[in-house]
Amino acid sequence: MRKSLVVLGAVLLCALTASAADEGKFETFLGYNFVVFQPNVDVIPKFHANGGNGQFVYNFSKWFGAVVDVGAVTKGVLSGFPVDTTIANYVAGPRVTWHSDSRFKPFVQVLFGGAYGTTSARVSVLPSIAGVLPPGIILNPNVPVTARIHASDTAFAMMAGGGLDIKLSKHVAFRPIGADYYLTRFSSPQLGDSNQNNFRYSAGINFLFGAQ
Repeated sequence: MRKSLVVLGAVLLCALTASAADEGKFETFLGYNFVVFQPNVDVIPKFHANGGNGQFVYNFSKWFGAVVDVGAVTKGVLSGFPVDTTIANYVAGPRVTWHSDSRFKPFVQVLFGGAYGTTSARVSVLPSIAGVLPPGIILNPNVPVTARIHASDTAFAMMAGGGLDIKLSKHVAFRPIGADYYLTRFSSPQLGDSNQNNFRYSAGINFLFGAQ
């Protein structure tokens, strides 16, 4: 029985440790995003959106790497109205990862780049525009006509935060949590260019290549 416990303990110890030689030089992350946006505009309250993101990391050493992060989240309802909103990010910057003999790898990062936001909504209006229609075209004034209005904008974006990777094997790690302060600088009619102080949570799978 004691010998069995020793063997079991050795197996668990091996599963919980990884040498520095097994660290990947390249990393590719695919995951889920949950973002809380603070528009700072009276007519648009705080809202959350769901989506995903991907990252590519090149590790210059065990501790230091460069990250490219591209993602997008979407929301179909704002203030109870069917307004489709999508916000995408494209940012890059340095990452510092803490390496030890454990399979748990915390990291911190600061990323800079841009964000693209687009919003659209379908509206219905009564066709009281018969005077501008071509001759011969007659519309029923009691039947609404639908149209979609659209607006988009690009802005500066920055993310600062970190996360935790749990190494499952030489080439795969699970990220249960990534948390970033997510700054965007979209313009508004009220404030012009202003900061929106948002928050991003992410989780997913990280793939490791090119063991060092």
